[in-house]
Order: sequence, then structure tokens, then C-alpha cells
Amino acid sequence: MKKKWMWIVALTVAIGLWAAKDLFKKKEMNPEKSSVTKMEEISYWTCPMHPQIHSGKAGECPICHMKLVQVKQQQAQMQNQSTKGESRSEVQASDSQIALLGIQKHTVEKMDLKVLLPVSGRFLSSSSVAFKVYESDLRYVKPGLSFKGESSFYPEEEILGTISSVDSIVDPTSRTVRVVGSVKKGPRGLFSETSFRGEVEINLKDRIAIPESAVLHTGSGDLVYIFGEGNRLTARQVKLGPKTESFYEVLDGLKVGEVISSGPNFLIDSEAKIRGVSNPAGGSDKKPTPSCPEGQHWDIPMSMCMPGKG
Repeated sequence: MKKKWMWIVALTVAIGLWAAKDLFKKKEMNPEKSSVTKMEEISYWTCPMHPQIHSGKAGECPICHMKLVQVKQQQAQMQNQSTKGESRSEVQASDSQIALLGIQKHTVEKMDLKVLLPVSGRFLSSSSVAFKVYESDLRYVKPGLSFKGESSFYPEEEILGTISSVDSIVDPTSRTVRVVGSVKKGPRGLFSETSFRGEVEINLKDRIAIPESAVLHTGSGDLVYIFGEGNRLTARQVKLGPKTESFYEVLDGLKVGEVISSGPNFLIDSEAKIRGVSNPAGGSDKKPTPSCPEGQHWDIPMSMCMPGKG
């Protein structure tokens, strides 16, 4: 009898081990649904006004203090996929078509730019303030530059000052650097730790600049359309610097003297993507304007033959 019970116990243990092994195998093949969902749902939090800000948790933008919004993993992947393989063809238009679309030709040149860089921070004392500057703007920020703004305690009174020092360590979370300024003019009785909002004045001399209306912002970069021979328009990717009220500094992609399109470039871009032969970097493939019956012309925005001369 004792021997029989020993066999029953051994058999029970064996069945239990086999069941545990099978369950563990299934867990390896199918991870916990909750953890998978969590990974798929939330990728990071970002600022609508400063998309360079990425945070692993909810909070406020360190630059403008707007609430961060969630970007889902699946959404981020779809956005990345939507920008891959996007191609654009050259587009040719007549003078009358260009005038009809409201497109203007702008010759690229150098000019002096005045940039107002928005900043926010807190008062260290009644005579000094600390604010954050994003790392990509550090090339323009240095001691001696002027700033102006207001205190949360005295919003009706303007505060003027100059930058006294710029830290050399970047905050790994916000990708910003602390800047300290000396208050030269402002209301009396400023309190420490009260908030400050303002802007730093940056003067850029002799820089290549183009109108804001000439730039197309896409998911894969910033584009402009270059005029070539016979009003042939070609997309080109550019790298932009800071923006004034109506102009962008161009860091790379354009030369002085080149002629670009300024105005409703989305109409040209729509036609270029429909033809979709070459890419923004510039390819050798070209697609001629379709031929139309006598007495008609090819209309770019409509992408079809229309009555009359172009």
C-alpha cells in the first residue's frame, strides 16, 4: 500500500512539472498582454510647439510650459513610414500659370536678421534671473546679449537686462542649458523663485535668408522649390536656422543668387508628388508636361487639360 501511494505522489509531481513547463513555454511565446499594450501604446511625451522635447513621463515643456502630449508607438511608426519613399517630380509651368497660382520668384540673398528667442525661467534674486535655452540655440546665445520680459508678480512692468553667463552642461531630460542674466531695469521688490517670461534679442549679420512663405515643412524635412530653365521647378531640402517674423536663416542647401518659389508652394508640391518621379535630393528622372489637344493646356493645380492657352 505504501509503495502504491509513493507511485501516485511521483506521478502527480511529474504531471505538475510538465504542466508548469508548458505554461512557461506559452508565456515566452505570448508575453503579458498588459506589458505589450503598454509598449505599443505610449512611446514618449512631446511638446506641440517644441517637438524636439521627448520625455518618458507626462509634464510641462521646459521651454514654453505647455502640457506635453502623448505620442503612441504605433502612431510614431506610421508617421515614419508615411515619410519614407515620398518622391517628387520636377514641375514646369508657364508665366501665366505662375501668375494665376500667385507664385512669386524670390532671389536668394544675404541680409541682417533680428531674432527674438523666447525664454522662460525664474528669478534668483531681485537683480538676477535664470532661464533655459535649448541646445540647438546655444550657438547664438552668449554673454552680453540683451533680453526683455516680465515677472509673474509684475506682469504690467517690462524688465530689461543682459546675459551674464551661460552654463556648459546640458540637461539630459530637456536638452536645455541654464543661462543667467542681470536685471538692469525693472520693478522694485522682485521676489526670488517667481517666474519670468521673455525673449533674448539676437542679431545675425550677413546671413543667407529666405521668406517664410518659401518653405514647405514636411515630415522628412524642410523643402523649397528652385526655379530652373524654362520655369522648371525642382524640390530641394534645406537646413534652417532661427526664424524672424517673416524670414528663416538658411544654414545649408541654398546659394546666393538662386531663384526660389515663394507663395502657395503646396500647390506645386501637390503636383510634384502626383507625378512622383524623382526625390527632393534631386534625381535625373524627368517627366514632361502631358500633351493636350489643340486649343487646350495642361493645368498644374487641376492636373488635367483645360481650355485656352497656358
